[in-house]
Amino acid sequence: MKFRGKIVDIGCIQHFTRVINTLARLTKECTLRITNNKLFFILPEKVGNGGIKIWCELGQDHFFNEFQMAGVSDENNEIYIECYLDNIVRSLKTASSAKSVKIKLTKKTCSVFNI
Repeated sequence: MKFRGKIVDIGCIQHFTRVINTLARLTKECTLRITNNKLFFILPEKVGNGGIKIWCELGQDHFFNEFQMAGVSDENNEIYIECYLDNIVRSLKTASSAKSVKIKLTKKTCSVFNI
């Protein structure tokens, strides 16, 4: 699994940060689904009957100037990551004055989402 995305437009950085901040106010953790052309933030229903509470789709062509991803295989060309939104929000706080933001998935002892 590989993922790397770079945002260089200041307006897109601010918009991306606002979306993440809004999602973080709703829940602490979510599932991030990365495909060839979109990022999905899926916030699960926490009550007993299951289902999806929030489904947020972000088109990679709207936010990212560079976008590379490779799933586990050609048939399963998607990446699923469970992440804590508070950690992403803290990382993006420094991005408010940045000229570019690079987000990547690295493989150390476990998969790590770097911003």
